[in-house]
Amino acid sequence: MRIAALAQTLAVLTLAWIPMDLLWLDPAHSLRVLPLRVAMASVLLSIARGVARLPASIALTLFVWSQAIGFGALQWQVGPAPHGAIEIGYGLFPFVLVAQLAVLPLPWCRTVLAALAPAANLVAKLLQREPEPADAWSEAWLFVLLAATAAWAGHAQLRLLFGLLGARRDAAHDALTGLSNRRSADARLEAERTRAQRLGEPLSVLMIDIDRFKAVNDHWGHAQGDRVLVALADVLRDELRGADLAARYGGEEFLVILPDTGIDAALDVAERIRQRIAALHAERQDPALAITASVGLAELAKGEDAATLVARADAALYAAKAGGRNRSVVAPGAGAAGASLRADV
Repeated sequence: MRIAALAQTLAVLTLAWIPMDLLWLDPAHSLRVLPLRVAMASVLLSIARGVARLPASIALTLFVWSQAIGFGALQWQVGPAPHGAIEIGYGLFPFVLVAQLAVLPLPWCRTVLAALAPAANLVAKLLQREPEPADAWSEAWLFVLLAATAAWAGHAQLRLLFGLLGARRDAAHDALTGLSNRRSADARLEAERTRAQRLGEPLSVLMIDIDRFKAVNDHWGHAQGDRVLVALADVLRDELRGADLAARYGGEEFLVILPDTGIDAALDVAERIRQRIAALHAERQDPALAITASVGLAELAKGEDAATLVARADAALYAAKAGGRNRSVVAPGAGAAGASLRADV
């Protein structure tokens, strides 16, 4: 996005400089510079339009080197600056180009590599006009200072963006289990509900609750209870598809969203999960600790909202609890499976 914005802005500024060419250059130089400016602006606009479809490294290379080649061609056509005005207008290309890199969030090494393009511009410029040694060293020092500043600024932006992305992920996930939290699950469920209603595809949800979890905390301690929650989260990650979503919905309650899944297939998923949970005896901590879970299922009905869908799955979960726990119960009226249940007794 930043490359696209910069490319569009520079294309406009490149064309806007044409009156300055007519004012400062003789007619012969103006005619030679004009097509170069038009070509350079066209390339920058093409980069701005196509940058979203390019890998970041290629987009950066095209953006930097197209300017370096264009600026170099303009400088070669203008020739050695006969007076200060032309030097200001055409001699600052390398510094302008390296300063642009400060806007892009890049690792410092990538910024240094990208700065090789304007550095080549600067070397060509110095060789063309053969300045005094003091002037050459002054320009070289200014270029290095700008490149170092751009590298620091880009790296600092990159670290900040990674920090913001990490904070955003933390805000959408449960800290203990790493699963989505309730807020992000509600947003995803609403999106999937809208999609399912629009396309006429099935959508099912599971509500999973660990049986007698308070007794686990009271008898074995909260640390062991946390390990049980983490183990259950691992089971969910193993059993679900990439398109599915599992979320910690409450203390020991989990919501599973199953897009494009009818109630019969959802019941099979629920049973796999329930049986895997029942096989968790926390051997790493205490062989006597047996864990089971109850599951409530519901399939989205026509015109139903997300809250009602979850409420029906929650009611089925309570029916599973009342029926003896360690079982899966389908909410009534939810498709072919009706009010079926499966359980281990």
